Amino acid sequence: MRLPKVRTHEGWGVIRPALTAIAFAGAATSVARLPDETSTASAALLYVLAVTGASAVSGLPAGLATSVLSFLALNFFFTEPFHTLNVAKPEDLIALAAFLVVSLIVGTLLSTAVSQRARAERREREALLLQRFGTRLLSGEAPADVLKSFATAVTDLFPVGRCEIRTDLIDEPVVSQRGDLPVSAEPTEVIPMIATGHESGQILLFGQTPQTRITEEERSVVRTFASQMGLALEGIRLGVEASRARLEAETNRLRAALFSSVTHDLRTPLASITASVTSLQGKDASFTREDRRDLLETIRQEADRLNRLVGNLMDLSRIRAGALVPTTSPAAIDEVIEGVVARLQPLFALHEIRLMLRDNLPEVPIDVVQIDQVVTNLLENAVKFSPGGTPVTISAGRWQDVVEVRVADRGPGVPHEDRDRVFEPFVRGDRNASEGAGLGLSIGRAIVESHGGRIWIEGTPGGGTTVVFQLPVRS
Repeated sequence: MRLPKVRTHEGWGVIRPALTAIAFAGAATSVARLPDETSTASAALLYVLAVTGASAVSGLPAGLATSVLSFLALNFFFTEPFHTLNVAKPEDLIALAAFLVVSLIVGTLLSTAVSQRARAERREREALLLQRFGTRLLSGEAPADVLKSFATAVTDLFPVGRCEIRTDLIDEPVVSQRGDLPVSAEPTEVIPMIATGHESGQILLFGQTPQTRITEEERSVVRTFASQMGLALEGIRLGVEASRARLEAETNRLRAALFSSVTHDLRTPLASITASVTSLQGKDASFTREDRRDLLETIRQEADRLNRLVGNLMDLSRIRAGALVPTTSPAAIDEVIEGVVARLQPLFALHEIRLMLRDNLPEVPIDVVQIDQVVTNLLENAVKFSPGGTPVTISAGRWQDVVEVRVADRGPGVPHEDRDRVFEPFVRGDRNASEGAGLGLSIGRAIVESHGGRIWIEGTPGGGTTVVFQLPVRS
């Protein structure tokens, strides 16, 4: 909302009412003298209209000046003896006095009504202005932009040459300066923005000279603005502090979860590796070739598990730094799936792996290493959370402009209310809270979304969990 500018120059406050009075009184005299004979009563009515118009245009001073000029003109031109200021008849003197009183009353009442109306309109504009800026501040718009608009409105609304707003929420003061007015070197008004006992900033007003001051009424309006702006800025400050507190709490939670993951998920494979190596190094131990092969296979599998866990942690750090950018090229998704199943075959000793890959699947623009990791994490989760002897099914097919991959197990399933939450880092289903670091789904979602796809969880018919992800056929 753009408010009308208030222009005040020295001397203009006296000259304008005087010019208005001369113009209206002169116009009324000219109109009244057009006919050959105009009665005093008719001329008086015209002069009353002139007083009314001058009061409406330039306020009470112009109305009073027009009343005096009209009184003199009525006496000079339309009261005998003509062209003198003498009054021959007592009744004419009474009529002139009555005219002067009536014109003064009319001018005063009209100018008061016009002034009150202007004051009411101005207060309405001020209230709307304040509501608008308060709403903008609380809506999340940049405080600097809102305060700049506010400072401009202050210079438009009040006779000040410059307005500065200073607050800790922004680095540089917000400044609005009117180019057509001189500005004093030092602020003539300093109004603090205080809310709940805390000063969130200051409004500095610069007049034309160090002695220039705004009126008490204008100062009261600016104070109201400052109070409301202080409340809004205090709300923003508290919001920033709350966000920092939430971020710090989330950081602490992630640190605690990472520590728990390192102490549990990394220690378990290390313990297996240590036990196998210790057995192989035992002086009195005698192993068959098959026993040695089993121990070495255990070491290899646990080392691979350690490598995947460390890789997941590194990927998580890259995701949080925004550095997980896929390098895509057209590739066959079914070949990626078959390669993962072949590599993880030792994990499937207690499960039947069912591959359901449609023929003629199109090539998809993917980062093969990253999508390999997604499929690996999903299959590891499916095996980990499924009872022995149950099948794990992985299927892939084209649907419209995407290739859809589904990994289904017969485990306990994920409650509907937790299906979004388990994609967050270090979050696991309540039924399996003690197993796994809770990184696989989080990393999988980040990778799939970086490829322009999406991933979600469904229930498996008959019980269990199905994780579904889609990748666009065209990049």
